[in-house]
Amino acid sequence: MKKFISPLLAIAMLFIGACSGDDNGAIPEPEPEPEPSSEEITKTGVLTEDETWTAENIYILDGKVVVGEGVTLTIEPGTIIKGAEGQETLASALVVDQGGTLMAEGTPTSPIIFTSVLDGIESGETTGTLTTADTGLWGGVIVLGKAPISVNGDIETAQIEGLPADEDYGEYGGTDPADNSGSLKYISIRHGGVAIATDNEINGLTLGGVGSGTTVDHIEIVANQDDGIEWFGGTVNVTNALVWSQGDDGFDADQAWTGSLTNGVVVMSTESGSALELDGPEGSAATEGGYTLEDITLIGAGTSSKYADLRDGLIANLNNVFAYGFGADATVNINGADSATELTNDRITFSNWEIVLPEGVVMADIFAGDFTPGDESKFLDNATAVGSGSVGANIDVFSWTFAASESAIPAEPLGTTITKTGFLTVDETWTAENIYVLDGKVIVGDGVTLTIEPGTIIKGAEGQETLASALVVDQGGTLMAEGTAESPIIFTSVLDGIEQGQTTGTLTAADTGLWGGVIVLGKAPVSVNGDIETAQIEGLPADEDYGQYGGTDPADNSGSLKYISIRHGGVAIATDNEINGLTLGGVGSGTTVDHIEIVANQDDGIEWFGGSVNVTNALVWSQGDDGFDADQAWTGSLTNGVVIMSAESGTGLELDGPEGSAATEGGYTLENITLIGAGTSSKYADLRDGLIANLNNVFAYGFGADATVNINGADSATELTNDRITFSNWEIILPEGIVMADIFAGDFTLGDESKFLNNVTSIAAPEDASVGADTTVFAWTFASSESAF
Repeated sequence: MKKFISPLLAIAMLFIGACSGDDNGAIPEPEPEPEPSSEEITKTGVLTEDETWTAENIYILDGKVVVGEGVTLTIEPGTIIKGAEGQETLASALVVDQGGTLMAEGTPTSPIIFTSVLDGIESGETTGTLTTADTGLWGGVIVLGKAPISVNGDIETAQIEGLPADEDYGEYGGTDPADNSGSLKYISIRHGGVAIATDNEINGLTLGGVGSGTTVDHIEIVANQDDGIEWFGGTVNVTNALVWSQGDDGFDADQAWTGSLTNGVVVMSTESGSALELDGPEGSAATEGGYTLEDITLIGAGTSSKYADLRDGLIANLNNVFAYGFGADATVNINGADSATELTNDRITFSNWEIVLPEGVVMADIFAGDFTPGDESKFLDNATAVGSGSVGANIDVFSWTFAASESAIPAEPLGTTITKTGFLTVDETWTAENIYVLDGKVIVGDGVTLTIEPGTIIKGAEGQETLASALVVDQGGTLMAEGTAESPIIFTSVLDGIEQGQTTGTLTAADTGLWGGVIVLGKAPVSVNGDIETAQIEGLPADEDYGQYGGTDPADNSGSLKYISIRHGGVAIATDNEINGLTLGGVGSGTTVDHIEIVANQDDGIEWFGGSVNVTNALVWSQGDDGFDADQAWTGSLTNGVVIMSAESGTGLELDGPEGSAATEGGYTLENITLIGAGTSSKYADLRDGLIANLNNVFAYGFGADATVNINGADSATELTNDRITFSNWEIILPEGIVMADIFAGDFTLGDESKFLNNVTSIAAPEDASVGADTTVFAWTFASSESAF
């Protein structure tokens, strides 16, 4: 047999070789099989066994698709699920029933996407063909667990909102707080929220009685016609959730949910309801701890939609919330007596809220509703008006979202206009990124510190008489306003077009009396009529519960004022009662006042009312009355001061003595002073009411022929005779035809003119001066930029 087969094999081999000679003996490789294209798979009804949905397919939800009890649905990263069209009971939705499990874990690069069949998105894509205007095209995702809830009638379970009441699925609630419905990660749910009945829409993501064993992390809801995410009781914790352009509320919590939302964002549309709608229990069951929302950013659409509506006796902790972009009528609203009670009982708490307020709105306007008077402090003491936030959500974690790809998350504002009014009751910091508007009097109260950063601009609102705007540092208050030469702090009028980062505005030295000024009040001694210890400051209404100055502490400290320019103020609050540019009432020597500029104030530039504060490097330009004015036994010093007069100015120096019997032996001292006249008859100095003062190293020029150094009244004449008014090293460029003896005038005792004339020298030109102020230190000022000196 072997001998017979071998020749046949040889012949066969020769035949095969001959046949294959045309292709050099190569054996052809089989054609590769084509890769299967993505397939649309329609799902409907109850899933009764475990399934896995894969990214290579698109899944269509035809009506309700229900993950039944004991069944696990796994959805792979990158899978797209589309809800079919259908209204009312025919609306499509994915429902994870009690006892069912959804394992839907996408990734940042391959999120799982739920959308509408009208969306042309295809497998492998993350951006579809619909926009945020496309809402209510299908239902949403509903997860139902066995954790406790609190509903009317105190029943243990209930039928979830958004599903027909007659279905044999849709129950939620129970007794297992740790119930586990699976894991939802990196999921985008878009264009849903169809109504199944009047006022009964499906939320983007509904969590009904979901337990803490469930993972819900990195969720996006886009263009849902109803709420973004709504919790109905349960204990589940949610992290990193974003809702964009919802039709009703962003985050909505009900029925004694006891979990937390950490790192959440709501980006509102003009059709949105409230950013947060937070409710309490419906039944008698409640929890002491309530639920917690923290690290939340709320971005409005310029409408009256609420920041938060707090309802039905909620118990909640609302921490680290940053909000901006809302309209002037938007509020944090306490809704109903039950919520008011929980606020009173500190079971609604606020911590670290920052809000970019609409222009003209103050924080007190934000808090509204049914709260008990006085309880507004529980919000206001924990909310700060800002221009940009230091709290709120970490936006970077949402870079994977559709919202991010569409640039739907506006850049945080880098500054805004913040209106302030009334008493500051807690410490505040005003920053240079914002402009602050003083609406009426803004008072730094006793025990409160206002810090103003370098470069900050503060504008006084318009208002006459008692409505005039001003910053008042009341007794016991502290102002830490330390600018720099490069970034001075600027107080001006709302009519000034100056913007953040600028130092020169749109007004001129002719614009005066447009707002009030800055008033600092301390506890150092004063000397007033009647020898009372304290008095009400000039420029403030007498019937206010602030504005007292004076006391017994000469070293009192009201803070630090450095490199500050105060412009265009001095509005009258009554006839002959205007506000000075800077008023220092009973201010103590512990206070620092250095590098101050007053521009175009309708009244005096700087006025001291008693006190013991020392001022250095002060310039007044174009005041309506006096440059430097001292009264009521001030005992400090002014060193290096300049007054640049206008044609409307009163006196370069108006220096008064005590009004009461109290006086000091040393008086006050002005030294290294330059007075620049405007060619008018305004006085160099008017020395009045028995002042006690030392006037040293004074240089004056530019005054008219009638200008004088005037001894005003018998008391002043007496103090001159007693050498308690002294002159040292004065130099004056006299008007043509005037001699020095013409300068000294008034009520002095004959012969005492020598006390001035022996200490004053006539010089020919400014460059000849050897005394006066060092004007180079004022290079930072508005006056310098305008070549005013």
